[in-house]
Amino acid sequence: MKFRFYQLLSVASAVLLVLAMFGRVMSFTEADGSKMLVDNFKLLSPGGEVSRSVMALGVLLIFAAAVNLFTLLVSLFSNFELQKRSVILSMLVLAGYYVLLLICSLLLVSGASIVVDLPILYPFFALILNAVSFNLIRRQEAKIIARAAGFRLRD
Repeated sequence: MKFRFYQLLSVASAVLLVLAMFGRVMSFTEADGSKMLVDNFKLLSPGGEVSRSVMALGVLLIFAAAVNLFTLLVSLFSNFELQKRSVILSMLVLAGYYVLLLICSLLLVSGASIVVDLPILYPFFALILNAVSFNLIRRQEAKIIARAAGFRLRD
């Protein structure tokens, strides 16, 4: 069995999503100097209270990582159609992650300044890796179809 490059991209995408789960995404600084920290699973207010109102961000990352690992598993059986569909699902979930992140940040900002951290970019890099992986899967499928068309019996 050959190890293909799109399988490596799927693993790298899942690793990036796992790294994004455990990093601080952004922090808000109010005018009085108090800071509010936003993680993918919790929101730490200036008073030390922990709120789970942003937990959906972490759940979306877990789901996207699971879909990427499912894509890796399906790639072992060369089911190209299911691979392409699962990569598209992962890209849609990651786009939804950023929409939800934008909504959460707009609801929380209320005059505060925002400082974003590096882990906010990891899902974006995973989205790019998924797009490249989708194109590589399409090419691999086209190669196999072209090779199979060459073995057709002629009249």
